[in-house]
Amino acid sequence: MAQRDSTVLTSTRPISDELRGQPTSRDRSRASFWRCCIDIATWLYTFGGYALAIYLVTRPGWGLPLLGVLLMTHTMILSALLTHECMHGTMARSAAFNAFLGRATTLISGGCYVPYTLLRRQHLNHHGNRVGYDGFSITRWVGSLPPPMRAVIIALEWCYFPVLSYIARARSLAVPFLEERHRRLRKRIALVFLLRAGFYLGLLYISPWSWVWLFTSHLAMLTILRIYDCFHHTFDITSLGASVRRFDGDHEQRNTYSSLISSKHAWLNAIFLNYGYHNAHHAYPRAHWTELSKIDLDLYPTSRAHCLHFGDLLHGYHRYRTTRIVKGLGRPKVVDGRLALDGYFGIIMNISFIVYDV
Repeated sequence: MAQRDSTVLTSTRPISDELRGQPTSRDRSRASFWRCCIDIATWLYTFGGYALAIYLVTRPGWGLPLLGVLLMTHTMILSALLTHECMHGTMARSAAFNAFLGRATTLISGGCYVPYTLLRRQHLNHHGNRVGYDGFSITRWVGSLPPPMRAVIIALEWCYFPVLSYIARARSLAVPFLEERHRRLRKRIALVFLLRAGFYLGLLYISPWSWVWLFTSHLAMLTILRIYDCFHHTFDITSLGASVRRFDGDHEQRNTYSSLISSKHAWLNAIFLNYGYHNAHHAYPRAHWTELSKIDLDLYPTSRAHCLHFGDLLHGYHRYRTTRIVKGLGRPKVVDGRLALDGYFGIIMNISFIVYDV
């Protein structure tokens, strides 16, 4: 297990004056104003950009549709991350308005098949219980398959096709129709499926190629989110509703890692709403995403042993893309003050704020 700074901050405390640097009321008002402006711009870009991307992928030729794929991929990722922000109540002072915004973003990310309240409860349980939720247990399931089927799945994952994510998502939608205890979800899943199918059939009528571009965008979104989440935790993995051991904030920080595009140019991490600052987020889950880089520096002023940078992140995801399927999570090491991925394979599991674990 990697050892890092022994002093950590628990995930239930408000952001302290020590971290904020004891700002004046004027400083707080100014910061709040700029955060509001940034949020409004982000929301307008996410929803407006997604609508524009839908238009672009229905255009003839290659140029505009490819631009649409890039725009759609980014806005779909942002929609998922904005759902995440709303779950932690960082987008508005009103809990009801946060929930409204969170529900709106699930329409883009695809998390709308189950009630937002269930997704939020599941994700907050991830924080509160300090565990990962994966009732499917992908590693065990793949190991139980006949060798030819297992070989096909591993080959697809080797080719960077996230087939296990699609299987897990399909399973989460099918299980309520197979198990009585989840029957309350059946009508909603069926209705959302029909509405979304109608929408996509309409796009197919406008442009037969649009489905290719839509699928490419969704594939890219899943892959990017998988890369970012792959090395964030070495938590115990359990199924939703199972009894778990009690862990403290120190355990949480020692089993949480951050994936950064750049530590020198922190603004680059804002491309994905600073989601990579995962230690800071778990220390202060109610902190606005614009505050996470400063919190990270305050938590770990001299140590970078909790950080995985862009090149290493991509290399680790590539190197262990099939190993993690067979061997599971693995364990990290710290070598010369840096996080080393030798023996740390990462994980394949559902994103807890857009896919409900059943």
